[in-house]
Formats: sequence, C-alpha cells, structure tokens
Amino acid sequence: MLDERRKRERNSPWVFPGDTPEGHVLVTTLDHLHGDVARPKVDGKRIYRFSPEFVLHSLRHTMHTRLGEAGTEAFTIMRIAGHSSVTVNQRYVHPTAETVERAFQRLETLNAHSGQLPSLEREIRQLPATISATVASDDAVSH
Repeated sequence: MLDERRKRERNSPWVFPGDTPEGHVLVTTLDHLHGDVARPKVDGKRIYRFSPEFVLHSLRHTMHTRLGEAGTEAFTIMRIAGHSSVTVNQRYVHPTAETVERAFQRLETLNAHSGQLPSLEREIRQLPATISATVASDDAVSH
C-alpha cells in the first residue's frame, strides 16, 4: 500500500500530494503541520526550529523570484501564479543585485553590437531574460 502511494505521489502535479479527491493536501492541514514543526512545544514551552517569520507562503515568493532569475517573463510568472496583473508580481518577485546586473550586461551587449544586430540576434535571444520588480515600500510586500 505504501509503495502504491509513493508511485501516485511521484506522478502527482502537486507539491504536497494528498488523499483528497483533488489529489492534494488541504491548506489547513499544511498550516497545522507547519505549526507543529516550526513551533513544537517541549515541556510546555515553545521552541522554534525555523525563524518565527517563516511561513509557508514564503515558498511562493521564493518560487516566483527563482522564476524571474531563470529568465521567465513577467507575464508568464503572472499566469503561473494566477495573478490578475503584472503589478501583483512585484510583491512576489524579488530580484537580486546580480539579476539586475545581468540585465544591464545584456543591454550593453545589445548596444555594443547594434550594427551587427542580425548576426547577434540569436545570441542575445538565448541569454535568459530577467524580470525587474521594485517595491516602493516594505509594507507593499505581503507574506
């Protein structure tokens, strides 16, 4: 029985596969499991295995940031995330200084070879594109 479950989970499209009719673990179940692991009680006293600020929703921010770093376009991230607009992506995609630097390097390469654009076009297109999202203030980021 355990082997059957492992096979089913391995082929599941869900990050947290489960036994629900939809095939995934319920959010409330994940929240309870997270609470048990993140803040277990030892002798009636709470200890923290993770930073108290860590919440499961942080994984969503990480995924969207990594998609941006991998060169995924803003509109593609929007569709994957189910966001209503690209503006909402700004709350989820947190570009690093290196990501911003790579974007400028690609621009400089394009500008330096502007006269050779047809021959350089394939080379530039193969470079991963990055998304630049800025947040006006810390309260704009929801976790």
